[in-house]
Amino acid sequence: MSRPSPFTGIELDTADEVWRTDGVCAEVDPDLWFPEKGQNAKWAKRICAGCPVTGECLEAALERDERFGIWGGLTERERDELRARRRTA
Repeated sequence: MSRPSPFTGIELDTADEVWRTDGVCAEVDPDLWFPEKGQNAKWAKRICAGCPVTGECLEAALERDERFGIWGGLTERERDELRARRRTA
């Protein structure tokens, strides 16, 4: 059985990504999570900081190699840096 994702509108495997239904991002304008180049991501990051599923969101983004947007409170560049740190650890 699957549930629709409030963030992307895709069907989710309830066992793997049910955490998305608890994401604060579902209550905010989706454009906030995809700032244009040069725009500040501070508002999205502040919202992520208070979200109960930030860790799950970040790990899912890293696993899927998300290239755009704010996921788990990190920008694309910050996720790339985290991947690099994890590879060297």
